[in-house]
Amino acid sequence: MLSLVNAARTQATTCGSTVKDPVAAIEWNDELAKAALDHSNDMQAQNYFSHTGQDGSSFGQRVRAAGYTGSPVGENIALGYRDEEAVIQGWLESTGHCNNIMNGNANQIGIARSAEGNYWTMVLGRKKEE
Repeated sequence: MLSLVNAARTQATTCGSTVKDPVAAIEWNDELAKAALDHSNDMQAQNYFSHTGQDGSSFGQRVRAAGYTGSPVGENIALGYRDEEAVIQGWLESTGHCNNIMNGNANQIGIARSAEGNYWTMVLGRKKEE
């Protein structure tokens, strides 16, 4: 999935009615992927679809709980897509989700699909400056 996201980020991409200039490629982060997987699995297990966890948690809180030390930038969720290409295309066709993908402040990403079912979560972050 990382290659699909970077293919969009590194070329001009239309988000809604706005053409976004290319931004730098993004790198994979295991903590963000853990936060994404935990949220996807929780949505499926608890049968809900929301950026707010059943426990009231925000994506930023889930990212911190997963051990991420950078800054949370954004979260995309999706339900019902059959494969990676379809969910990325769906996000790119949604203005808000596309804006998250094209956010130049984000330089790390984690994406996951629920173990069973079709709940998807993408979490974007900015690596902590050293």
